[in-house]
Amino acid sequence: MPTLRELTEYHRPTTIDEAMKLLRRRTIHTVPLAGGTALVPEASPDVQAVVDLSQLGLSYVKPLEISENLRGLDIGATTTLQTLIDDARVQAYADGVLVKAILDTASRNTREAATLAGSIVASDGKSPLLATLFALGAQLHVRTTADHRVALEEFSPRPGTLIISVMLPALPEDAHVAYEKIARTPADLPIVCVAALESAYVTRIALGGVGDQMVLIDADAPTVEEAVDLAQASIDPPTDYFASSEYRREMIGVLVRRVLA
Repeated sequence: MPTLRELTEYHRPTTIDEAMKLLRRRTIHTVPLAGGTALVPEASPDVQAVVDLSQLGLSYVKPLEISENLRGLDIGATTTLQTLIDDARVQAYADGVLVKAILDTASRNTREAATLAGSIVASDGKSPLLATLFALGAQLHVRTTADHRVALEEFSPRPGTLIISVMLPALPEDAHVAYEKIARTPADLPIVCVAALESAYVTRIALGGVGDQMVLIDADAPTVEEAVDLAQASIDPPTDYFASSEYRREMIGVLVRRVLA
C-alpha cells in the first residue's frame, strides 16, 4: 500500500464545493491537508490522496455577531495557532485564556504551521487547547452534504467531513474563564489540565489527561467543593510512567479549585 510519500494524487482546490467533491470519494482514500503537522508523521499507510485546503479562504478571525451588544469570534479552520496568539481580538477574548492554552499546546515552530481545525482533529485527551474550547462552549461550522453547526464536544471526525470554522460564543459579563495545568516542567505538555467557565447560571469544566477523551462537566453553578467532588467522581484516570491514577485524581481536584477561585 502507498505511504504518504507515495501518494497517487495531490489536489489544491479553490472552492469548498470542489474540496468536498474530492473528500467524499469512496474509491480513493482522500484526506484534507492543512498545516500538515499531524498528517505528515501520523498518516495512515492507506492514504492515497490529499486535498490541500490552503486556497479555500479559511484563514481568518472575525467577530461573530450574536446581537447588537454581544459578539463572539468566528475563526477560520485553517487559521494557524500562531496567528491566533498574535491577534488582538483573541488576546482580549475571555481574558486571553485561549492564548494561554495554545502556548501550552504547541511550540513556536509547530504553531507557525498547525491550524486550529487540524489541532482539534488531531487532539488527544490531554490537549490544553481542546479543554479550553470545550469549557468555552465552542461550536463548529461543518460541511458534509450540507452546512451545519455542531457543539465541539459532539463532533467526531469522519470521512467526507470538513470543518469550515470554529465559533466562540459571546460570554456573559459575569463569566469567569480560566485554564490551569500540572506538568513535570513549565515547558512540558500537561499530565492533567482543567479549563472552566463559570457564570451565575452555569459552570462548564473540561478535564484533560484523565483518559483517551476529554471529560466535560456541565452543571448548574455548583459550589467549588461540589465541583471538585463532581469532577473526581466523573473520572477513572489511567496510571502510566507520567503519573499514577491516584495522583491524577488528586491533581484534578487541585486544578478545579484553582480555576474556580
